[in-house]
Amino acid sequence: MRKQGQNIIDKRLKFKKGLQRKFIAEIKTGSKKSWSELAELLNLHPHTLCVDWYTEKTTIPKIKAKEFFEISPFEKWEVILKEWVKEELHPRWGQIKAGGKNKKKIHIPLKCSEFAEFLGCALGDGSLGRKTFYLSSDATQELHVIYIKRLIKKLFNLDSRMFLNSFNKNNLLMNTNSTGLIEFLQKNGLTIGDKIRNKASFPFWIFTNESLACAALRGLFDTDGGIYEKQKGYKRALIEFQTKSPYINKDILKLLKMLKFVPSKGNKGLNIRIQNQKEVHRFFRIIGSSNIKNIIRYKEFIKTGIVPDRDKVIKLMKDYSHEYLPFKVKGAFG
Repeated sequence: MRKQGQNIIDKRLKFKKGLQRKFIAEIKTGSKKSWSELAELLNLHPHTLCVDWYTEKTTIPKIKAKEFFEISPFEKWEVILKEWVKEELHPRWGQIKAGGKNKKKIHIPLKCSEFAEFLGCALGDGSLGRKTFYLSSDATQELHVIYIKRLIKKLFNLDSRMFLNSFNKNNLLMNTNSTGLIEFLQKNGLTIGDKIRNKASFPFWIFTNESLACAALRGLFDTDGGIYEKQKGYKRALIEFQTKSPYINKDILKLLKMLKFVPSKGNKGLNIRIQNQKEVHRFFRIIGSSNIKNIIRYKEFIKTGIVPDRDKVIKLMKDYSHEYLPFKVKGAFG
């Protein structure tokens, strides 16, 4: 079986306008499967199927179109090729069209705190395709996605595209297209495809000093974590990292202990928590946050003793939109 991220070398089908979208919609409806389930059957990244192919942004390799068609045939394959497809393109049509110069040059950043924070964000909400870095977030986290977009520009000199998922308006997506970026990120712990199955984790250099450790944890905290009310009525908060990856969990524990925190585990060992109140304050002093959601929750907790819920946070966002990032508490706690 082809590994996720490998090239598919085959003729590509250029459908008549609007018919590639209809082709995919017919099969999805007939199969009664989700985008993720269909992508798994095809050994693809879901984004390739439901965004790149469905929106007709890219053509479909003939071998994959046939494989997809066989999941739920709605017409004769010969009819699809004759009446739906405009032409069959050369297997390397895109490269030929670009004259072989379609690989963007990227700036290679130093092993700095900003790069460490980006890697934390990428291990949280990010994923790698063969030539695209994807980020998926809740639509209410637009300011944090913009922050990551600016990090990518500053670190790699690459532009990214942000847009709402056309199938779920509560899902904000960001794409950065660059095979050079993908190759570089693979050298720094990230993996193409499933992060758990492929054992994605932080590179060794993240563990070489406390500044890098703090930044890496901040990136993960802002994507796969948060600050929550510990117990109703007791004016106590906890920091929690939520990831199903045992490899990333292991890194989180190692980094927290390196910074002299005493973490605990919750939810059957899947989530890692900081529950001591002095350590919660110390977390925001040395690690902090670049996500307005977490900043609001912490500041409101300091004011009222209560961590606000999602709806309250959304209402307060306009009051905190000009916060200097990353936010850290100065002096007083911990």
